[in-house]
Amino acid sequence: MNRFLLALIACVWLPSAMASPLYHASIPLDNGAQTSQQAAKKQALIAVLTKVSGQREVSDNPAVEQAQQDVDGFISQLGYGESKDQSDGAAQRTLEVGFDSQKIRAVLRQAGLPLWGSPRPAVLVWLVDDRDGDRQIIWEQSGRPVIDQLRDAAAIRGLPVLIPVGDFDDLMAISSSDLWGGFIDPVEQASQRYQPDGIVIGKLTEQGIRWQFFPDTSDMQSDQTRGQANNAQAMIDTIADYYAEQTGVVLDNDDERASLQIAIAGMDNGDDYVDLERTLAGLNALQQVHLAELNDDTLIFDVRLAASQQALINELTANRHIRLMTPQEREARTMAPAEEQDSTMSEDKSETAVSDTDSDKQTTELLFATPALTDSRDADSTDNQRLWFVWTS
Repeated sequence: MNRFLLALIACVWLPSAMASPLYHASIPLDNGAQTSQQAAKKQALIAVLTKVSGQREVSDNPAVEQAQQDVDGFISQLGYGESKDQSDGAAQRTLEVGFDSQKIRAVLRQAGLPLWGSPRPAVLVWLVDDRDGDRQIIWEQSGRPVIDQLRDAAAIRGLPVLIPVGDFDDLMAISSSDLWGGFIDPVEQASQRYQPDGIVIGKLTEQGIRWQFFPDTSDMQSDQTRGQANNAQAMIDTIADYYAEQTGVVLDNDDERASLQIAIAGMDNGDDYVDLERTLAGLNALQQVHLAELNDDTLIFDVRLAASQQALINELTANRHIRLMTPQEREARTMAPAEEQDSTMSEDKSETAVSDTDSDKQTTELLFATPALTDSRDADSTDNQRLWFVWTS
């Protein structure tokens, strides 16, 4: 393996050390008064806790209420900005607040609230408007208010949202009737260029938005949800709630399950290593992670957990490139070395039977073989504390 790639993945850092828009909030100011600024700081804290936890109702939690009283101690950056033009053409002043990610995590731990990991699933939203009697697809650059509403709602929840651009490829790939009818095949094909994790088909009517939600693009035929919302915010809230519930992690300090190994097979090229590094760095279930071993296409990491093993599994497998290794695959990987070892032992015994003059040599060989057997048993014991995954490009 290229030494550069090995060095690249040998030092994996955790999300607490990374800057993230999840820990930033922009709050409109009524004026420059100190009282208004202090209230805005508290609003910013609630906004960030909502994004990071994936929970809509956090303000009533006692730990969160205490944090609001000490809000200045959580702030790492503070400044002023301006929001986009209002309906009257004026720009509104905003307070731009950045929070210390470690302290935010500590508040959520004390509050018993989950952390929703990063990177988060990207959702492609197809919108078709039926309100004027002529069904039309709403593209990214259409300038329609619903696009801004959708983006604002997604920003509040920290959910990455994609809107189709409406270029020639899109126009040739899909029609408004495909979307309105919810026909999966054309939607799936037209969506491939955007590489989304989930897909939403939103149908705008006079009563609101009817939507179909496909949370996993690899299983659109069987995994989908339908619903209706009054506006874009309500629709986005439902989608964000789903993903937050699937991969949210409640931090704990259970020492009995704090340390283990994870093995990830199928790492074939540099792009895979870079993608894996980003994935591991975004996991809330991990407190520390270090590369312990490189074996062919398999990377083995020593990790210290910040949550349960199941929480780690949920976070890892939320990445569409990672799945749990089946027992059959594990057996196939461990069987060959054991068979080779048995073969070596048989040959050693044969040599002993053929010639007594080689007894000294045979004794030496057995001295080396015995630790190998012990190592194998130790490896089996280690495997019980190891989670196995497969990377699929």
